[in-house]
Amino acid sequence: MKTLKFAIFVLAGSLMVSCSDLDLSPKDSAASGSWFQTAEQFELNLNALLHHSYWPMERNEWTSNEQTELDMLTDDGQNRSAPGRFLIDGVDGTYPLAVRMWDITYTGINRCNKIITEIKKLEGEMDPERYNRIIACARFYRACFYLRIMVHFGDPVVVPEDMDMDSEAGRQAAYELTRSDMWTVVDDMLREFDEIAPLLPVSYGGGEVERATRGAVYGMKARYALHFASIRKWDTIENGGFGDNDEAEAKRLFEQARDAAWSCMQLNAYTLHSDFGELFRMSTKHSPEGIFVIPRSKALSNNSKYQYLYGGATTAKLPRLSGAPTCTTCLPSWYLLCSFLDDQGKPIDESEVYDPHKPFEHRDPRCTYTIVEHGTQHLGVIFDPHFDVTEVYSAREGAMVTNNDSRSYRIAGNSNQYASYNGLVLKKHVDEDWLSPFEAENDKLILRYADVLLMYAEAKIELNEIDDTVLNAMNQVRARAYKVDVTATNSYPAITETDQARLRTILRFERRMEFAFENLRLYDLWRWRIAEKALNRPWIGLPKKDEKLQRAYIDDGMWFHGAVPQVDEDGCVDFMADVAKGDPNFFRGNMYAQILAECKFVAPKSYLWPIPTTTMQVMKNIKENNPGY
Repeated sequence: MKTLKFAIFVLAGSLMVSCSDLDLSPKDSAASGSWFQTAEQFELNLNALLHHSYWPMERNEWTSNEQTELDMLTDDGQNRSAPGRFLIDGVDGTYPLAVRMWDITYTGINRCNKIITEIKKLEGEMDPERYNRIIACARFYRACFYLRIMVHFGDPVVVPEDMDMDSEAGRQAAYELTRSDMWTVVDDMLREFDEIAPLLPVSYGGGEVERATRGAVYGMKARYALHFASIRKWDTIENGGFGDNDEAEAKRLFEQARDAAWSCMQLNAYTLHSDFGELFRMSTKHSPEGIFVIPRSKALSNNSKYQYLYGGATTAKLPRLSGAPTCTTCLPSWYLLCSFLDDQGKPIDESEVYDPHKPFEHRDPRCTYTIVEHGTQHLGVIFDPHFDVTEVYSAREGAMVTNNDSRSYRIAGNSNQYASYNGLVLKKHVDEDWLSPFEAENDKLILRYADVLLMYAEAKIELNEIDDTVLNAMNQVRARAYKVDVTATNSYPAITETDQARLRTILRFERRMEFAFENLRLYDLWRWRIAEKALNRPWIGLPKKDEKLQRAYIDDGMWFHGAVPQVDEDGCVDFMADVAKGDPNFFRGNMYAQILAECKFVAPKSYLWPIPTTTMQVMKNIKENNPGY
């Protein structure tokens, strides 16, 4: 078995995290000194580090009031008409996602330090292979945690490995710490990956619990080396950045990303899942594509709701006719819909086959794997938001039912108040297993093989080392979407481009199509320094529940979106561009579709989150927050 699988549920109920300060000390019993006597106890402490709250992505993995998933902070998703604080430049040191990300990450770092310092006391008394694996796992998680801090907050606070948080003196000393230079620590963490990779197995067998693997180390090193290489390349003052660009450093880091991704590929331990749509279903477990995967399970949760998806984490992504009490607050955006290439491999504003009135036809297959196609069955009911469709067939009931997934003025009452505001609902991840009682157990795919292939290709593109390995890596991902072999180049729009700038554009389109609603888009926007462009555009939706507006929308031939937007070289969609085909004031005039909300991203400030206010209050040597806060 080749995926990174974890038994993480033993200690799930005992985790309690304080948000009052830097939170360098884990507040659970598994971290106490008595829990570091045997190899099995060290294994249990490693288990706890894979609790889902240490790797938050979805709503119920942040705090008790759910918060949001990371893709909802991007142009891929939208709520009904109320952007979160991040999308309206409303973030400060009390921002719940920033506070939680900071606190839980430092809790994880301290747990890793504790495991490392305690196990060193048993060196020579434990089986050497097991000893090395345990310490390498802890170092792997710690490196991931530090790098995540730097992605979100910039300069980190580096906690000495031997700082004893069980003592009052150690806790007081922690408050004397200050921030370190990010670029120095980035190099330290990348070297950490290099040192621990040989200590970890390629895979586990014989029923043993799987934790970190060599492939996971290579893959995560590639991800973070690529992230910081991109910042070194694109973070210029002219691009709205902080001025961290450095071409020589960018090249060095791109080389590290290339080599790490290639090392992962050369393990021959992973393959692409044969069916893109099936990969994300709840029933798909232990896919050969998974590299860093954390399972979800209610049965093994020990009554911790962090260990599976429930409540708003599921119902927010369901259509009205799913039976969910409240729903469709997590929608694919029109920007995402329009970012999928056509089935000839062209953007829709260059396409000869794209029809905006039938937006799901002649598209890359990942479009309808990700977003529910109008007029098709989803969760047992035909999904069709068209205003003239007042009834749809429900296979669950075996009869026609009121189309509460349409916001048509012709549907009486408020029964469809939760229908999608933009006529789109999410299909990726969502299947019949998500229906009542609305509890899902999809594996959390933190890193999968398709990402490694595209990271390898991107690093080589940026190094201008474009060769057959680059095209093959990209074409493997694209061919899988079409369910054909990579060699069947007549059956999918195979990539043959070798010009660096044009291939970079194709790569960025490919990442957006491949990883939509996998919580990676935010980091791509940040590292390419294009968030200022992508996120300063309004949310767009269907006309208000008004007879005149909705009738005009249909009769004037505007269904679904009559104007074809501009799609730029980064795969960003702009309905407001003056060069958009059709009326450039189409949405501004609010005559048909409407602007649901205005968004605001301030660069470079918003490329980092603020250090939490509570941390600033107790860490006397952290005197200034990130720029702009």
